[in-house]
Amino acid sequence: MGFRAFVLFLILILSYPFTVENGWTREPVDLPPLWVVGRMALPITTITPEQIIHILNTDQRIWKNGHSIQVAILSDMLGKDDQWVRWLGFSSAEPFMVRWIEANLIQDWPPPKRFPNPKALLKFVRHTPGAVGFTNIQPTSLPSHLRTIHIQEAGAGGGGS
Repeated sequence: MGFRAFVLFLILILSYPFTVENGWTREPVDLPPLWVVGRMALPITTITPEQIIHILNTDQRIWKNGHSIQVAILSDMLGKDDQWVRWLGFSSAEPFMVRWIEANLIQDWPPPKRFPNPKALLKFVRHTPGAVGFTNIQPTSLPSHLRTIHIQEAGAGGGGS
């Protein structure tokens, strides 16, 4: 076995225990407080944690109705509270944003729109076809044409994307 093959073998062995859906195997992270909001016209009524992971990891970019997914998040979710970023399998917000920057440069997928408060996030989601908002603050009231998308347990069926 050559040196390059040996190094590749070590990388594969050391990285195998990591799974995106579960975070680091020695540091499981529970689903943090998270609310998902979208327009009434979105082709989903519920969403699973796995679907959220696929959307936020740039694995899923198009809804069933053909609209591209426009992600909106609160700015403070990338700062002081990184539990949800760790839940996605990233060590911090920086590698999460690097993934989106690469997707933007290579595949022309816009990075998540960041908003300073829930009101601005809801306004964007209301006026943007295909937009879905992720917030760690429960919306007290929603503007017309918006709804909360229930996060269901994995494998429970329903929803769709």
